[in-house]
Amino acid sequence: MIRVRPAIVTLLLLTVMAVSSGSAHAAAYTLPENGDSVVGAVTRIRLKYEDTLAAVAQKYAVGYRELLDANPDVDPWLPGEGTVIQLPTEYVLPDAPRDGLVINIPEYRLYFYQAGQNRVVTYPVGIGRLSFPTPLVQASVVTRIENPSWTPTAAARLEHEQMGDPLPQVVPPGPDNPLGRLALQISIPGYFIHGTNKPFGVGQMVSHGCIRLYDEHIETLVELVPNGTPVYIINQPLKLGWRNSVLYAESHKDLYGESTRPELVQKIVDETQDQAASVDWRLVDQVLSEMTGIPVKI
Repeated sequence: MIRVRPAIVTLLLLTVMAVSSGSAHAAAYTLPENGDSVVGAVTRIRLKYEDTLAAVAQKYAVGYRELLDANPDVDPWLPGEGTVIQLPTEYVLPDAPRDGLVINIPEYRLYFYQAGQNRVVTYPVGIGRLSFPTPLVQASVVTRIENPSWTPTAAARLEHEQMGDPLPQVVPPGPDNPLGRLALQISIPGYFIHGTNKPFGVGQMVSHGCIRLYDEHIETLVELVPNGTPVYIINQPLKLGWRNSVLYAESHKDLYGESTRPELVQKIVDETQDQAASVDWRLVDQVLSEMTGIPVKI
């Protein structure tokens, strides 16, 4: 029986975002009843002298890369006493089924829509490197695994051999296993949604294609996600959504290089063709150029 700390289960009963000074917590939001698709709000915090963005990312349950993008003018290692940064805790929900697990590669983020619950829970994730990209597929959860073993692919073993760090045929459970202590196996052979032995990798392109979460977050998922839950892995560098009749745009780097600027502009045209909306195209150009990952009213 896989067990999870009661405090983490309690967290998922919240309908507002929880930011804590303790270990990483999830963010849970009630879905708008009117069908709007923007949730949360940007949070601003003041740093202490010893803070780094890597430490802040883990502390406040955001990914490292998204924290850098949201604060492009801040030195990640020496931000300085009193520096105010913004936590990217406002989200345009992806254009995908609100059902099960939705993982949007460009924003390093997973969204969980629990069956029968009018809420979404979101977590930062680590994804596959360019040489081992996370597949863009529709799949499903097969099973939950405690203390998983890792069977490296031939390509992964070759890479480690070239680095002077050869891997065994099977890496057993333990501190050297990159799958961490818990994993969800999905229906694409060889791919998992799992914990990690290197939390700094959450929010970065570090894996051999699997999806990495903070340990606190995978502990929650293995309790709440039943076998058969759908999994949608998508690539949406530009997300558009309405909130109270205002259109928001959220732009991220297209990590896998599948979208062009004209395609992104066309998405905005399509979104507003049936709406009495006046788009600020100068602001659109800024959003597409800066790619901070912060939703902007356009």
